[in-house]
Amino acid sequence: MEERLPPAPSLPPESPPEKNDLNTYVVRVPKDQVYRFPPPENARLAEQHQASTPKQAKTSRCCLCCIVVSIVILVLLIVLGGILGGIFSMLLSPKDPQFLVERFTVGDTNHSYIITLNVHNPNADVGISYKNNSSVSLSLDGKQIAKGEYPGMYVDHLDSTSLGVPLKGSTTPKKVKESMSNTKKKVPLTFSTAIRSRARMKMGLLRSGTMTFDVSCTFKLDTLVNSTRILSQQCQTKRH
Repeated sequence: MEERLPPAPSLPPESPPEKNDLNTYVVRVPKDQVYRFPPPENARLAEQHQASTPKQAKTSRCCLCCIVVSIVILVLLIVLGGILGGIFSMLLSPKDPQFLVERFTVGDTNHSYIITLNVHNPNADVGISYKNNSSVSLSLDGKQIAKGEYPGMYVDHLDSTSLGVPLKGSTTPKKVKESMSNTKKKVPLTFSTAIRSRARMKMGLLRSGTMTFDVSCTFKLDTLVNSTRILSQQCQTKRH
């Protein structure tokens, strides 16, 4: 008899594949709908911006350098002017100008006067340039009665100039009326003037700084009738 082989052992049933929670999907997009990131127009803008940024930075640096250089030059000029002005004052020691009252008259209109000043420059090598709006005031018995201004001028070395300065007041003092009206007896009057003038001294290319001259004059008149004579006067000049 033929021997019978034992039956083959049965394999265990295959377990079903485990489910994967992460599923992979493939999305197909038509070629005409494929987009770049960033879009081409944005890329061009970015390239232009990157190209222009260095130029703008360079321009800003140039402007800043120009401003700094201008400030430095201005400061150097101011310092140089101060040094030259100091050298001018120390080496030359210029003298102060001299003021005198040449003539005094009562104006044609009410409360007006005309004072003629003589301005002398005693320096041998230095000219004096006076600025505009120098002021003159007239006082009687310590009370101001009129004031005025005179324009700028230049007085050369060892030279003099005369100028008439109109003065205007608001009222006419009693003493002035009396001296003007008394034809039988002279009524003398003593006036005082205060002059403030701003000027610069010059010699060749050298220029001093701006100086202020305060001048005070006291003068005595014999009368205000017809021809008026100055009997005495005293003037002092102070430099600031």
